[in-house]
Amino acid sequence: MSDKQTDFQKITNDDMYRSIYENSPDLFRTININGEIINCNKSYFETLGYLKSEVIGKTIFDHTSEESLSQMRETFEEWKKGGCVSNSEIWLKKKNGDKFLALLSANNLFDKYGTLIGSNTSIRDITEITAMKKEFKNLKRIRQEIMGELSIRVAHDLKNPLNVIKNSVQLIQFRKEPSTENYSNTLTRIEHAVIRMDHQINEVLEFVNPLPLDLQQNSLKKILENVINEMPIPEEFIVTIPTNDIMINCDQRKIEIILRNLVLNAIQAMGEKGSIIITTNETESHVKILVKDTGPGIPHKLRFKIFDPLFTTRQIGTGLGLPICKTVIEQHGGSISFETELEKGTTFTISLP
Repeated sequence: MSDKQTDFQKITNDDMYRSIYENSPDLFRTININGEIINCNKSYFETLGYLKSEVIGKTIFDHTSEESLSQMRETFEEWKKGGCVSNSEIWLKKKNGDKFLALLSANNLFDKYGTLIGSNTSIRDITEITAMKKEFKNLKRIRQEIMGELSIRVAHDLKNPLNVIKNSVQLIQFRKEPSTENYSNTLTRIEHAVIRMDHQINEVLEFVNPLPLDLQQNSLKKILENVINEMPIPEEFIVTIPTNDIMINCDQRKIEIILRNLVLNAIQAMGEKGSIIITTNETESHVKILVKDTGPGIPHKLRFKIFDPLFTTRQIGTGLGLPICKTVIEQHGGSISFETELEKGTTFTISLP
């Protein structure tokens, strides 16, 4: 490339940068190493209510609102030591005294020796965005409070009659004659339905009003045995649990809820028959629990949604099982992940400290 072409390219790039700087709707200001404003664009001085001549020579602290002065000074001193300013929220003040919340990001300027001499700072007014986010959070909080109160009332109203039905079924089963097979099957279906309803109610309660963790040393083998023994698992499904035992510091009730959800999800995913293999292993820092099924796998389009509250692909169920799993595991300081392959199955991995 010739010298003339190089010069032309430089001029073109400089003009392009200058045009972006001057005409951008975002606020731009250029400062030296002392924090003095040596240049700014039209959006900057007009937004703050000044003439450009009134801005040049002022410091960044002159345009910083009182509540952000300390933060601005700390940020400035860190920047002078070679730090970067990226997405820093600072309250700025206008000439008339009004203030607005701004998002600042700076591009450092260096001389030919690599010495920091100043920065170009991009500033965006995020007052309205922040207010909208705050309002959205407030509405979400109110909605959750209403949903929580309603769910708790409904759940408690249903639990009592469910207990009556369950106890009555158990009493009838105890008194029935052994030969009445159809009678027995009917009672079993009733009991399974009650268990399912009770499980759904517990899911709602756990989601909207989770209890604090009751951490104790527990036998993981015993927890798994409790889960499998208390679940109505159809004969067509084989569930294998490990014979080795590991002691973990956890909330036994909540870990049982998690494992029950994962086993139930696996059974429902596999359909008519299949196998579930639960394995455990221990490292120096974590205990891992793996729940593997032989189901159809999770479709690609659904994989990013499975931990979303109320998401379900089934006609029955609350859609809260996996979100509860994630929440409870994170309460314990752990994590949950999954690997899935179409037509081969899915493995959920729980990691607990």
